[in-house]
Amino acid sequence: MEVKDYCKAMLAEVSAWKEKLEAMKRAADAYGSAEKEKILPLVGQIEQEVATAQARVDQLNTECPSDWSPMKNELDDLFGTIGSSVDRAWRDLEGGNVGG
Repeated sequence: MEVKDYCKAMLAEVSAWKEKLEAMKRAADAYGSAEKEKILPLVGQIEQEVATAQARVDQLNTECPSDWSPMKNELDDLFGTIGSSVDRAWRDLEGGNVGG
């Protein structure tokens, strides 16, 4: 796979995570303030992870190194972490088990 193709795919992935975060924030808004206070730190953590992924994709796209496998591995790991965090947050929101 070419680095530009990979970057394009990862930018689409970043956009998808941002949409999921917005949906999560809207869902959290339906809860009372106590529950909301418990989920917002997790949402903030996910936002930071997504921002880090965005920065890495932008860096990869700009620098376009000949050996980009280390950055690809980092991004793959980061997206795995984000996916796990989002899954956990949704389970907490939907199960009413916020923070627990």
